[in-house]
Amino acid sequence: MKQLIKFGLILCAICLAATLVLAVTYQITRPKIEEQLRLEEKEALEAILPQADTFTEKKIDEIEYFEARKDGELKGYCIRATGIGYGGFIRMVVGINTQGVIEGIEVLEHQETPGLGAKIDEVKPGEKDPWFLRQFKGKSAATIAVRKNINAITGATISSRALTDAIRKTVTEFMAKVKQ
Repeated sequence: MKQLIKFGLILCAICLAATLVLAVTYQITRPKIEEQLRLEEKEALEAILPQADTFTEKKIDEIEYFEARKDGELKGYCIRATGIGYGGFIRMVVGINTQGVIEGIEVLEHQETPGLGAKIDEVKPGEKDPWFLRQFKGKSAATIAVRKNINAITGATISSRALTDAIRKTVTEFMAKVKQ
């Protein structure tokens, strides 16, 4: 019985030490991770609406977005959107002009299945932007739908639909609120 208690205390000490090491590591790396995410988002904004030179972060109700301006003139908006795909959340930024027409999309994070759903942001050799996201450009966000004017990724209909539905829903809500 004494040996069982001894092993239990040793195991408890090991778990406590491991927890402490993980907590300290998280606290040390968190600012670096947040800075990296901020830089990735900034690069995405510049890629989506290259005609703008300043991006001002704003919020309408629960929708977070950026006003994109060039020399003070409004060029469009970059809206944060999140969908739930097959493997989890899909975080993206959608760039639209002032009429709600999609200028570009950048997927910031996803956990979709490699080789299937992960093709949402796959860049084919010799190309510079994702082939799936390219089909959204120039379309009104209110009218996009899989199998209507967006071709789904073969074997990854859930991921294709999740991204498309998140864009349509978020941009439609945003445009209704921004025009009020």
